[in-house]
Amino acid sequence: MKHLTSTDLQAWLTAVTDPRATAANLLSWIEGPLRAFFPFRGVVLGHGELVAGQLKITHMLASGLDAEYLQQIATTFELAQRGALQWWLANRQPFLIDPKNPPRYASVFEVTEIEKFGLCNVAGHGVLNVKANAGTYFGFIGVRTPLSEWHLEALRLLTPVLNDLFLANIASREESMGIDGNRSAVIGELTTRERSIVRHLAEGLSNKSIARALGTSEKTVRNQLARIYAHLGVRKRSELIVLLK
Repeated sequence: MKHLTSTDLQAWLTAVTDPRATAANLLSWIEGPLRAFFPFRGVVLGHGELVAGQLKITHMLASGLDAEYLQQIATTFELAQRGALQWWLANRQPFLIDPKNPPRYASVFEVTEIEKFGLCNVAGHGVLNVKANAGTYFGFIGVRTPLSEWHLEALRLLTPVLNDLFLANIASREESMGIDGNRSAVIGELTTRERSIVRHLAEGLSNKSIARALGTSEKTVRNQLARIYAHLGVRKRSELIVLLK
């Protein structure tokens, strides 16, 4: 099986020393230098808490994923529903899922989800804080084939750095939200079109009205809102409105 080479390690060193490798530029770093080292189509970063066999996602960021997939991710679910995640919590080792030949610990639910949304190969790892009964999890979607030991070694290498940046990103966002309601700071993280959508949403406009105001389709507005939710770590319209107040 393919393993990391000196060229791969140099690519990782280049990614780690990139100026975008900061909490403030987390998504830019993931979509640029990290993707160059560890090719993928999309990624979900989650922070959650485990209580009595139930996992609650408290923070989430995503990149490169369809709105339909993001919208169906449950914020609270029984751990037994996701066998790969359950296996990861027990073993604290990275895992790979090829839907054509899934590992025995992958649940029917997970494999069906991968096939339904065309996620292709999935690679996952994270960092668990046993004392706090909480942790971070990173799921990379559409990783390159063939799956090999290379992916597992790469995940072991990148996860500690990604964990530190993600936790710092969460802390920074929570601090900025708590200072003064900081509407401008939140909107400043978005593109020009996304800021327009958020401003219309804050005014109480429906998706249909926003689409009419921007000269686009309602479906496009829904998709852009899903990306905004993922970028700002909120799950729905009401949470975004609270964030903007």
